[in-house]
Amino acid sequence: MTTTRPDPGGTEANASDSEYLRALGVEPKFKRALGFITGSLFAVAFQGPTTGALLLTGATLALGGPAFIWAIPIILIFQLFVAFVWAELSSHYPLTGGIYQWARQLGGEFVGWMTGLFYVVGIVLVMPAVGTVMNVVLAGLFTKLPITLTSEVIISAITTVVAALVIVTSVRVVALLNSIGVVLEIVVLLGAAIGLLFHNHQSLSVLTTTGGVQGKGSYIVPFLVVVALVVTQLVGFETAGAFAEETRQSRIKPSQAIIAGLGGTALVLFIFDLALILSLPNVSQAMTNPDLIPSVLTADLGSGFAKLFLVGALVSVFSTAIATLATIVRTIYGMARNGQLPGSKALTKLSPRTDEPIGAIVLAVVLSLIPLIFIKRVDVLVAAITGMIIVPYILVLGSLLLRRFQGWPKAESKFNLRRWGLPVTVVALVWTVFVLIDAAWPRAATNPNLGSLPVIEYLGLGVIVVGTIWWFVSLRAKSRPDREPADAVPIESK
Repeated sequence: MTTTRPDPGGTEANASDSEYLRALGVEPKFKRALGFITGSLFAVAFQGPTTGALLLTGATLALGGPAFIWAIPIILIFQLFVAFVWAELSSHYPLTGGIYQWARQLGGEFVGWMTGLFYVVGIVLVMPAVGTVMNVVLAGLFTKLPITLTSEVIISAITTVVAALVIVTSVRVVALLNSIGVVLEIVVLLGAAIGLLFHNHQSLSVLTTTGGVQGKGSYIVPFLVVVALVVTQLVGFETAGAFAEETRQSRIKPSQAIIAGLGGTALVLFIFDLALILSLPNVSQAMTNPDLIPSVLTADLGSGFAKLFLVGALVSVFSTAIATLATIVRTIYGMARNGQLPGSKALTKLSPRTDEPIGAIVLAVVLSLIPLIFIKRVDVLVAAITGMIIVPYILVLGSLLLRRFQGWPKAESKFNLRRWGLPVTVVALVWTVFVLIDAAWPRAATNPNLGSLPVIEYLGLGVIVVGTIWWFVSLRAKSRPDREPADAVPIESK
């Protein structure tokens, strides 16, 4: 049993975290400025309940009727299995880069590389989607502002650059601003829900109605479409683990934040959607209204409250932009630190003043602007995000399942599933494979064509081809031989 040695740069708890990192082969460089609450709020911000509501609630009501709301608790139940797995992996490997690092530790260099590549592509596509919602919010606040393709591109680009300027300051500033934004977001969403409940036009029985979306067929088909859309709002909670090296008590607090971030987002979404549905005077008309949320808020609570909601939405959507871009930066940094990206030295150099990787931030901004050139449709972005993020989930869970059969873990972490590890991993893997099949099913609502192929297949094949070529041309010779994954290091704090 090893005990911690004094760390002149921090507290006793931080010394333990630092020794643990060194045992994993990483020299600590980041300041530990985050905790459970700030980590949880990062996870909530990335999932973006307000962004998701403005982007998808109208579509899910139109495609699934009021009964769409039951997709939220169903998805939450299965996503919790995934969250418990991520919590355990974050506790074993509290490394910057999160899911990329977990894949690399469990599956080796190639699996890590492909996981990181898919994940970066997926979260890069979140940025223009966030910019699109920002444009909708601004158009609601300033009615003379047109919603055009040009305005969407300009606002998306401005949002990305401003978020980068915030991230450059320091992780403390980023955490503070993000926390303020997410708290405001939760207050506004729950405040709107309470207000809508006082303008109740429907009974609870409406929650079991479908609006006739199934026609003469089964409701299972439209409900699966809804699941593919709603799951987009409940992925990304693992981002709390991407900041582990900047978190105090990094072997437990990010793990707790992963679970809390998922549960908090799902709860807020369910309450808001419940109040929204019950406040609809005419469900059939609402199902055809693309401007659903602002229209309902204006009709029930007045234009003043609707404007207030949009102001809160403006702040919360920007919080999502900050959390998303910061996660891209951390993933790029983690990959570059392991020599898997060109210019790794520049990408991992930290600012002496703020301890932020400026090169990684610049690259994250450039990558986030590229989709604005090629992808002009929101439905394409939403579909691509789901597929590109779920593929890394499957890669990690598949690698973990194989390692569990080989006896992993051989040492316990502070968050440990123990005997439940194998069944939880199996359920999580089966669920994520189901989600990918559902999301990638060739249908206009969730996987429209981009060129001659559906967007998920189009981008997925492109990432596989580019990633495999780059691996064999540049990375394979530099990779370490296959090795057993590092287990939790038995270091105890005093």
